[in-house]
Amino acid sequence: MSGPLLHLVRTAVAPAALRTFAAHQGVLDDDLGYALHLALRRRFGAAAPQPWRLMPGRDGGPDMLLGYSHDKDALRAADPRADARPEPPPDWEADWRADDAESALAAIFPHPFETKAMPHAFAEGAAYGFTLRMRPVVRYGPRAAAARSAADRQGGHERDAFLAALEQRDLAGGSEANDPLEREPIYQAWLERRLGSAARLSAFRLVAHRRIRTVRSIPPDAASRRRPGFAGPETVVDGVLTIADPAAFIALLGRGVGRHGAFGFGMLLLRPAGR
Repeated sequence: MSGPLLHLVRTAVAPAALRTFAAHQGVLDDDLGYALHLALRRRFGAAAPQPWRLMPGRDGGPDMLLGYSHDKDALRAADPRADARPEPPPDWEADWRADDAESALAAIFPHPFETKAMPHAFAEGAAYGFTLRMRPVVRYGPRAAAARSAADRQGGHERDAFLAALEQRDLAGGSEANDPLEREPIYQAWLERRLGSAARLSAFRLVAHRRIRTVRSIPPDAASRRRPGFAGPETVVDGVLTIADPAAFIALLGRGVGRHGAFGFGMLLLRPAGR
């Protein structure tokens, strides 16, 4: 494989500090995805890992950020503590004035990133268990979105793939009685399309699903306005996949599955098959 070696990286995240930051920035939503995106970019710049996933802490421990980095050296260089002896975490209640912002950001990430190199290449035919937090949505272009709005249909430019399938069925004259649809096979088909030639699914399970309210960015010239919020699916799945195209697969790992990779979706976490 050519290009930089992909690394799995992880670091602790202080939930109270992150929530304080989100409230101060006006981006407090259901999953704190946009707040953590902002904190990562302001703390580590372009070296911030992506895709990533925030894992809840266990037994009272801190939350853990897992991500993929294309340049661990740049990530290390962006963290002034990487070569220093760990210090006690700063006060997460620090004031968010300009002179305190660096200290407050450091409180969100109290320790440097740990890194682990991923394989240079994956063997064709190798099987891996996986878990994935994804946002299974279909996108509508400007014309389709305008037509949907004119017809009073929900979803705008983006809609849950399951709800989109229900709408297509109903528009085609189908009904729940004659053509019942279930989330799991629709989300499995959605994931298979995103895997493309990189891998094949041999097992798939819908673990959890909910609808969450999220916020996203607004134009810089409107920074003083309230950031818009919208609802979308948060879906966790697991299963087993088999590598079909090693080069395509490692590229997929590095960019994430589907949209919203910068906000905590799309990171494929792998494990040995059978575990």
